[in-house]
Amino acid sequence: MDSYGKIFVVVAVLAVILIGVFVYLFTIDRKVRKLEKEIEEKSIHQKK
Repeated sequence: MDSYGKIFVVVAVLAVILIGVFVYLFTIDRKVRKLEKEIEEKSIHQKK
């Protein structure tokens, strides 16, 4: 494999890693939003 092919392997690996990081952050963001909503609802019910 020449150096021209190796760069595509490096780019592909980096792309997979970045996509994985973004998917992970997206799922964490959804979980945090859900928890924030639950906390907000509980605090509203406690004030009544």
